This record gives sequence, structure tokens and C-alpha cells, in this order.
Amino acid sequence: MDHILPEEQLIEYAKPYLKARGFKKKNKRWTKETQEFTISFLIQGSSFSKENYYIRPGIFINELMPTELYYGHWMQGIEPTTPEKVLCDFEQWCEEWTNKSLIKERLLAFMEWEKRNPLEKRRAKLVDYKTDPVPAEEFFMVDLKTKQYILDKF
Repeated sequence: MDHILPEEQLIEYAKPYLKARGFKKKNKRWTKETQEFTISFLIQGSSFSKENYYIRPGIFINELMPTELYYGHWMQGIEPTTPEKVLCDFEQWCEEWTNKSLIKERLLAFMEWEKRNPLEKRRAKLVDYKTDPVPAEEFFMVDLKTKQYILDKF
């Protein structure tokens, strides 16, 4: 994976940008607590190459903390393009994934999709993702406790 945007350039751009929005930095992770969520912006180095890295935004539900999850109750990867685009994508993703009614709506759609496409079917490569796309890939790693919390509280 060749990156258009050097990691150092993204870090230098992100520092003042995220600080101005209330994020605190520790190493290459910025976090911000809101009333119900903790938002995380992580730049993670690759184990395979010093030039490569990953941008991993995550959202934690504060009432379900502490957790052993490293990235969040849900997370996403962002492609390193330009600093402006990366942080714009981050803000848009965070806005969507801190909207409780939208999260619940997406969870319900994902659960319906999962009924049609159980794990066994997915492992056997019997799912046609083009005709039946995943409504929210963020839910693939969400545990039952978190799903139930969303159904009950959101």
C-alpha cells in the first residue's frame, strides 16, 4: 500500500485541528469525551513497513467502559489521501456514529441482513455482496452486549 500522504504530514496537520475541537493527544491517538461517547482518532504504524500506516477512527460508548476493545465499539479505516479529506471524512463518520437514532436504525438493518447472511453462509462464500450489500460494516465486530445496549437505550 503506497500512501499519498506521509504520516508525519498528517500528524502535523491533525494536531492543531483536533486540539481546537477539544481532543487530547497521547502518542498517536487523540480522544475526546462527550456525554455519551468517547471519540478516538488513531494513526497506527504498520508492522510490515515504516512508510505505511493506518488511520483508525473509533467510537466508544461511555456506559460500556471500561472495555478491552482497542479501537472502539465500532471503528472504521480511512484512506490516507490529503489531510483535509482525512479529517473531513473523520468528522462526517463521527457525526453519523454518535447519532443514536441513526446507529439503532443501522443496527436493525444490519441484524436483518445478518439473518439473511449468517456467518456459515459468509464463510462458505455464498453471499453476493453486490446484490445484498452490508448496511453497516462497523457492526461486524460488535458484541451481543453492545448490540443489546443499543437496542435498549438508543
